Amino acid sequence: MTGRTHLAVGVAAALVAAGPEASLATLACAAAGGAVGAVLPDLDVRDTAHPWRERLSRVGAAALLVAALALDAAHGGEMARQAAERGLGAVALGLAILAALACAARLSAHRSFSHSLAALAGFTGATMLACPPLAPSVSLGFASHLVLDALTHRGLRLLWPLRRTLSLGLCKTGGVADACLLVAALVATALALAGALGW
Repeated sequence: MTGRTHLAVGVAAALVAAGPEASLATLACAAAGGAVGAVLPDLDVRDTAHPWRERLSRVGAAALLVAALALDAAHGGEMARQAAERGLGAVALGLAILAALACAARLSAHRSFSHSLAALAGFTGATMLACPPLAPSVSLGFASHLVLDALTHRGLRLLWPLRRTLSLGLCKTGGVADACLLVAALVATALALAGALGW
């Protein structure tokens, strides 16, 4: 699937999971985590026909994260408080593991390590150490990416380091199903936000 579809589905899944009773700060945290988790597996993408599209999805996830941190700070700093409760050592360890995993993902072949259950567990655990409130939505966004790529003909090495590839072969990246999933995710995001904001 394309980066924009991964981003949209990750955000939508996290917002729906947050529920209609979530506060604005919680929704922002969920959207940011879902977005970051959804783009993390594609850190292994280096050569692409449309590099600006991949960069745009990464910039979008980073912008959502910055906005969520700012909104959290304006509403009492719950994310910062929970991270501080873990202690500086745990936060530093989490950030170091995140950096190491990001490097490993960047250096791996496409749809291998970074698209595996091992990477999902690693990124989730490291995020739990560094910033606990983000971990569930990061995990959900990452998992949504794996599910979407499993639908394609190319598939992914979900059980890395095993070489077996999981592919349901139902659609192709950039095809009609990709576009339909993007639209469905945008609609789900709009409905989740409208419901949470009481519209």
